[in-house]
Amino acid sequence: MDGMDILAAGKQVAESVEVSGIVREWNSLEYSPVLTVPASGRRTGWGLRMKRNGKLGVAGQWGPVDPFKLVERGIGSCRYGPQANFDLPSEAPLSPEGVPDGLAALDHQGASDYLEEVRQGMLERVPSASLSGRIFWSSDTFTLMNTQGLNAGYGKTRASTSLSATVPTSEGLMQSGCTMDTSCSLPSVDDAVESLSLPLAFTGLQPGEAVGRKRVVLAPAAFSVLLQGIRAGVSGRLLSMGSSPLQGLEGDKVLSERLTLRDLPGLANGAASAPFDSEGIYASDKYLFREGVFTGFIHDLQSASASGADSTGNSGRNLGEHSRPVCTNLVVTPAHGTSDWTLEETGSGILVTGILSAGGGDAASGRFTFDCGRVFLFRRGEIQGYYDGCVISGNVYDALSRIIAVGGRGYRTGSDILPFVSLDGISVR
Repeated sequence: MDGMDILAAGKQVAESVEVSGIVREWNSLEYSPVLTVPASGRRTGWGLRMKRNGKLGVAGQWGPVDPFKLVERGIGSCRYGPQANFDLPSEAPLSPEGVPDGLAALDHQGASDYLEEVRQGMLERVPSASLSGRIFWSSDTFTLMNTQGLNAGYGKTRASTSLSATVPTSEGLMQSGCTMDTSCSLPSVDDAVESLSLPLAFTGLQPGEAVGRKRVVLAPAAFSVLLQGIRAGVSGRLLSMGSSPLQGLEGDKVLSERLTLRDLPGLANGAASAPFDSEGIYASDKYLFREGVFTGFIHDLQSASASGADSTGNSGRNLGEHSRPVCTNLVVTPAHGTSDWTLEETGSGILVTGILSAGGGDAASGRFTFDCGRVFLFRRGEIQGYYDGCVISGNVYDALSRIIAVGGRGYRTGSDILPFVSLDGISVR
């Protein structure tokens, strides 16, 4: 089945129909000091979205699909779905240009060799460290068609590399972890080793105290979690609901002038890169904040229509779900002339290398409460000790308006590429 059967079945009962498909050839490798487990497989899935009696309905399924049963589920979804206030596009975007792809030839032995290189690199930095991890990589083929005449598709490879390192200390086992999502290649071994070894480099320190209003340096993994509030705030869906804290602030300086944040669906090795979004709208690179100035919201067709705007090509959804505006690969521009970690520029404060949990906040308003676990105290740019059980809280817009320094290098974390960032006056308890 190529999706045309679903489209034909849906066309008989709906005003307009959209069908999306994915074919995924996947591989994985579980790696630990005692066992390596390879696996492979293939998955096919189809999603349906239809407009019926002025309302939107969706349905989706992995595995074998009966077109009429899928359409029947879509009809049921239309009964309680949102009002359809937009038309599906009729023109297919241009086919993407090919990029060098090292993942296409990756096999289980190659993945194992890569992890062994990471392990050796870790041992050079932290001789007692042990490594475990998982690499999941796949070759994906996407198709999108609708009753307006659009018929488009593209293919890409992607990999999710999750690593964990463990070091025995006098206080017990100390662990660090990182996840780096890429397309076309695995992360560089140096990047993987540096991301893993950062918190492990500070073993043998003495405990200290970190309570009150502090200068806080966020490592890229922690910075990425903080940016969840920004991802929510720039969404045209929140704007259309009247609940975005950025409403009416286009063209205004909202964050520190030190911060430039872009959404890059065209990033060559970005895991979230795509030539067009899940509705078939061309996906273009864009500024979200330029030197602290808010440049505008991201939209899918639904939020654009509700807000009197145009789609920005940021529609995203899983099979069987309604569309929503989503960011792709977030990239913060590093600063020139600053250190990588910004500790020297910050002077004294705490270094947060990761977030254990982000409960108790509200991404829509920008409020956050992060359990950071162990943080590191530094004075005059040098690590002095550690503090366990640290919680930081505040508002993402307030915090990012008081940036002291942005690091001089970007690091991959998830699908984002972010530097270290130093914030002033963060509540720590």
